[in-house]
Amino acid sequence: MVACKVRARRIWLAMALVLVAGEVDVTEAASEFVEGEVIVTWRSSASLNTAKTSAARHSAKFAKHYAWLSDHRKHVMGVVRSTTQSTAALIRQFQNDPDVLIAEPNYIYHAATLQPNDTYYINLWGLNNTGQTVNFTPGTSGDDIRFTGAWNLARKTSPEVVVAVIDTGLDTTHPDIVANLWTNPREAAGNNLDDDANGRIDDVHGYNFADNNSNIADSSEHGTHIAGTIAATGNNSLGVIGVDFKAHIMVLKASNDGTYFLSSAIIEALQYAAMMRTSGVNIVAINASFGGVSYSSAQSAAIQAAGDTGIIFCAAAGNSSADNDTTPTYPANYRRNNMIVVAASTQTDSLAGFSNYGATTVDLAAPGTNIFSLIPTWIATTSAAVTKGATNYAAQGMNYAGTTPGITATLINCGTGNSAGEFPAGVRNNIALIQRGTETFATKVTNAMNAGAKGAIIYNNVAGAFLGTLGAPGIWIPAVSVSQADGASLLAWVNTPVTLTNAVAPANIYQYLDGSSMAAPHVTGAVAFAAMNFPGESVTQRVARVLNHITPVPALSGKVRTGGRLNLLNIVDTNANGLPDWWETDYFDAIGVNPNTDTDGDGMTNLQEYLAGTHPKNPASRLAITQTAFIPNGINRDFRLTFPSASGITYRVEFSDTLALNSWITLGADLTGNGTDLQATDQAASTHSRRFYRVRVIP
Repeated sequence: MVACKVRARRIWLAMALVLVAGEVDVTEAASEFVEGEVIVTWRSSASLNTAKTSAARHSAKFAKHYAWLSDHRKHVMGVVRSTTQSTAALIRQFQNDPDVLIAEPNYIYHAATLQPNDTYYINLWGLNNTGQTVNFTPGTSGDDIRFTGAWNLARKTSPEVVVAVIDTGLDTTHPDIVANLWTNPREAAGNNLDDDANGRIDDVHGYNFADNNSNIADSSEHGTHIAGTIAATGNNSLGVIGVDFKAHIMVLKASNDGTYFLSSAIIEALQYAAMMRTSGVNIVAINASFGGVSYSSAQSAAIQAAGDTGIIFCAAAGNSSADNDTTPTYPANYRRNNMIVVAASTQTDSLAGFSNYGATTVDLAAPGTNIFSLIPTWIATTSAAVTKGATNYAAQGMNYAGTTPGITATLINCGTGNSAGEFPAGVRNNIALIQRGTETFATKVTNAMNAGAKGAIIYNNVAGAFLGTLGAPGIWIPAVSVSQADGASLLAWVNTPVTLTNAVAPANIYQYLDGSSMAAPHVTGAVAFAAMNFPGESVTQRVARVLNHITPVPALSGKVRTGGRLNLLNIVDTNANGLPDWWETDYFDAIGVNPNTDTDGDGMTNLQEYLAGTHPKNPASRLAITQTAFIPNGINRDFRLTFPSASGITYRVEFSDTLALNSWITLGADLTGNGTDLQATDQAASTHSRRFYRVRVIP
């Protein structure tokens, strides 16, 4: 903080600071896999044509080629499918094929989430635990990841950091994540073209590897919840905040039913992430909150291949209360050098009762109970209505329908909406009124959308109201249902304006979930945070930065390899001197600088220099009011203050007439530093006999 006093033309200045291969047994009862499919790795001497010939020789089809991964590993890899043979029969044949190195099932994995708790109470204890009661569960103060302290020491500006989430998809319309979606700069949306020639059409925010298309909408709530914990938008006066709220989410959908993850889809997602990383996308981490009992050498190799490109793989330990040291679960137990495996901890720093653990196979714990985060907006209950003048017709929002605080447009009668011919040209940019019938609601609303309608009202064909569904998430227009009687009444208002509402209350698009699925994204967000602050570090260095600076917890000793819980603050300030490691390295080429030393003799300690954004080795660089002047302004005179700024730092100029306690008043809006001088003007200065000023740095 700098302060000055103006009295006539005399200025007083003062300074202060505020601041690899093995035989696979497919008879294991607990294993789940796609019958009639195998993932094959051919020997290095085999070409792609050889692989295809090999598949045909065994009366099977070479269904999918992992091109990038094959080139990276120097082994052709792909999925082979048969409509006549079992998985066991295929594996026996391929294991006897001299061209084949490994043949294994296309395993199925499961989302690692417990049943959700539907009690609503916003409280992110994992980020800031003050001992508060969350979801009827009291916590212990300080048993959190030190989120606030860490972000106070974070770089103000950094290049884009991207996190890939292999999961059930994402609600890309959710207001608390939409600003933090990764967008492919080389792909145009909706043109059905592979603009960037990466083999995927319309991969604007990611891709759906379960269905091989661009529809990445969440097939449950799992992926959306995880993405929110990692990177929900911060400081937007809405909902929650992510561990790294400046990171961008790449959606890699690998489950189309919200429950099952095929190994083939997981491998394709890993391949995509690694390929995009090598093409210049700064993907620093992959979140994997799923698991199963089956080992896949192909999946393990794909994880390592991603690591070779610079990506850390964060895996959930599992929810079976099992010791992973003796009862392996995958992908957690692959133990690749780019992996971090995460158990779930509670509000009192104990191991969650459901969480898997492992003194040698699980790395650390992170908050995993009563975790509050995003759910898809289409799961939430909406407030729907149709209004004509003073008359309000009760309505119910269709499941998955688009939302709106209110659309006013002309009501157009579109009959049963079963075919395009029932929609007149006038429905474009208006609201379609449709009668319930034999076709699905999705068909009717799709027809309305194709005709250009921006809203749809479907009325019952029998007495009473009903709740309809559009079947699956998608880019739907607002659509509501009304009763048969109200539909008949609305027919009288055809060709006149009506208002359609289908609004979601902000409180309804969040919920609590438990699981190691919820713990892993805390660590994924922490990896992104580390990459943001230390962009030049290698995978090995970044993993060490996270794992070597945890909070030791007695209850976790012998349960996880580090014996502790994630600590975000320690990641950025490993020696706990109050100065971030990146700042010390930038200015001193070493960490361990004394924060209380005035290195350049300008009256500011190193800590004060850091907080102010000034140069600790340049005495001319300090937070101070460097120039003041009266500016003519009619009868009165404005008083203008000038002070240097640092890029990314926020400054607040305040004034006081008395210097009494709590007498400081903000002068104008906060100012954001850009590396040049900033100015603030007081238009009322000359009407006061004396006035004091100060400049504060705002965290």
